[in-house]
Amino acid sequence: MGIQLDLPTVLLLYKTALVAGALSIFHVSRHSCRPQGLRPLAGAYLLLAIGAELAGRGEYLILPDWLWTHGSLLLGTVGYCLFWAGVRALSGRRRIPMGWLALVPAGWLVAGIATQFPLDNLLRAGAFHVTATAALVGSAHEIWRDRRAEPLPSRALLAGFLLVSAFIFALRLFYIATENASSTGFARAFYVQMFCHFGIALMVSSLSSERAEARLERMAQTDALTGVGNRHWVMSRLPAQLPVGSAIAQLDLDHFKRINDRFGHAAGDRVLVAFAECLRRQLRDSDLLARMGGEEFLVYLPDVSAGDATTIAQRLCTAVAQIRLTENGEDIPVSVSIGLACVARAGGTWADWLSAADHALYDAKSAGRNRVAVVHERPA
Repeated sequence: MGIQLDLPTVLLLYKTALVAGALSIFHVSRHSCRPQGLRPLAGAYLLLAIGAELAGRGEYLILPDWLWTHGSLLLGTVGYCLFWAGVRALSGRRRIPMGWLALVPAGWLVAGIATQFPLDNLLRAGAFHVTATAALVGSAHEIWRDRRAEPLPSRALLAGFLLVSAFIFALRLFYIATENASSTGFARAFYVQMFCHFGIALMVSSLSSERAEARLERMAQTDALTGVGNRHWVMSRLPAQLPVGSAIAQLDLDHFKRINDRFGHAAGDRVLVAFAECLRRQLRDSDLLARMGGEEFLVYLPDVSAGDATTIAQRLCTAVAQIRLTENGEDIPVSVSIGLACVARAGGTWADWLSAADHALYDAKSAGRNRVAVVHERPA
């Protein structure tokens, strides 16, 4: 014998799932590294649950018709508008002003009071389903279009749950429009929606966890002061053997200890930040830049000839010398010495070529600093 689904029982399960989802999302928001959108989303779940409670009580004839019909429609439409705004903020988009957000439910409320259409079950359900379908489709779009800016695995699953939920509402809307809707059909639809909203809450939690993991990974691989990669980051990205037609450079700020001693460590930090930003502006997107420690930086140039690599290194040296910083009205002198190793023949690990760049850096410093020294052979 099949399980008989009656609407009041399904609404009870549906609102229970919504409350559980709201509590789960709210808990995640308290520990999330990026909580934007989570609390509005939890609030949307609660509003939908309260709306389902009103509708359930109305089915049991506990509340006056005007109260539960108008009230459940208002809470449902507010809930789904807030749902869309929460997902939009969660995905990384700008927040929607509350005044704009209230236009849709306010419109339904005014139309409902003027025409009393919420007293008709099919018309009320139609208004709710239109709002829910539009909000869920919009939410799926928000999540999916940011997948390249933030390529986390949970995005696709979250967008999928949102689209399935939207499809269920759209299908029920079709039955409403063709006057083929039934109480049993609504019960089945809300039964499926219960699982969809549970899946949405689960994927929201998963997305938040993935963001936290990505943030920790970035922190482990990024220099906190300058924002460029650190030694661990660049070493994990250098090929085991540098290909012919690439170059690696060691950069060292000249007389950095004097800067710290004369102007203070805060001024030294400003120099490092300005230095890193200067290098970042001059380099290509494909180039690797990392702070190796102290005032020492590394640059890896893939797909570049020896002549072009030398030109880039000279440009870096010139650009750094043009950095203008002051401390207490006194100019801070900034320059850099660069040792450049151009990979002209195959063979040798990146460590060998890094050693060659170190030797070239020593030559640049011995020759007077603020210059580039180039080597085309790795040390034997």
